[in-house]
Amino acid sequence: MSQLTTEERQRAIHRAGMLTIGLNLALTVARGTAGFLSGSTAVLADAANSGTDILATLVVLGGSRIAAKPPDLDHPYGHEKAEPVAAKIVGILVTLTGVLTGIGAIRALGGGGEEVGAIAAWVTAGSILAKEVLARFLVRLGRRVGSQALLADAANQRTDVLASLAALVGALGGRFGLPILDPAMGLLVAGLILRLGLGLYWQSVRDLMDRAPEPRIMRELEAAIAQTPGVLVVHEVKARIFGPSLYVDCKVGVNAALTVAQGHRIAKRVKESIMAAVPATRDVLVHVNPQEPDQIPLPPHLGGAPSETLAPPHLPPDGSH
Repeated sequence: MSQLTTEERQRAIHRAGMLTIGLNLALTVARGTAGFLSGSTAVLADAANSGTDILATLVVLGGSRIAAKPPDLDHPYGHEKAEPVAAKIVGILVTLTGVLTGIGAIRALGGGGEEVGAIAAWVTAGSILAKEVLARFLVRLGRRVGSQALLADAANQRTDVLASLAALVGALGGRFGLPILDPAMGLLVAGLILRLGLGLYWQSVRDLMDRAPEPRIMRELEAAIAQTPGVLVVHEVKARIFGPSLYVDCKVGVNAALTVAQGHRIAKRVKESIMAAVPATRDVLVHVNPQEPDQIPLPPHLGGAPSETLAPPHLPPDGSH
């Protein structure tokens, strides 16, 4: 979960997107030129693949821009789910890349490997290094800002690394009398890309289905609620991922002798405790239940609740927080 403001997060994603587009434009030109000069269809295909990577990055930028919009009448919870939608589209693009790579490898089984010139080989090797560095950068940034779309784009860049590596190894195999290496590597990489694309697609579907955060975050939420003054019992805690944000619903028990105003102030404290413990939390809904003293669970380490826990908690006058 990201602790950056919406503006800081959007700026970071935008800068990463511009860097990714610029690098892919340069690689498209370099690969296209090398492929044309060497007559290598595999390198020309890599150039076209860099062009499709630009499309994937544009999808990510569009999704993050929509996700940054504030809530409105049609979307009272905000637009953060635009990011998993963008990740889903990227997952589809990666899956299609895997399918096309597999089709190309199957066709190559009957044609043998294609030799590649020294210039094309060096350009391909350089692009593999550049794309791997870019993919690692996007992974780190995606985790830091909590962007599933950026992580999907990082995976998409890595598919380019795999495809280029397969093309380079296969082409070198053709030069050294191992033509079968080209389609064999192509089939292997196609399987890896398909697995990656389907994984991205399924992850985005889970996010769109209001997936719960990881157990560590749930424990932090429960601890923050339980430690809030005035809360006697934590009945239920639910949370769902909403793009880069988190929405929390909880039910707490407070002393039944309290007034409505006192119970409301405890609920506000619960919300403040949660948002302090997990800054990515966008909103909290707290349901307050009246708790009779004889209904309070006994602490296991004491065998019974201390008397001060059962007494009405001391609260500030009405109007204070």
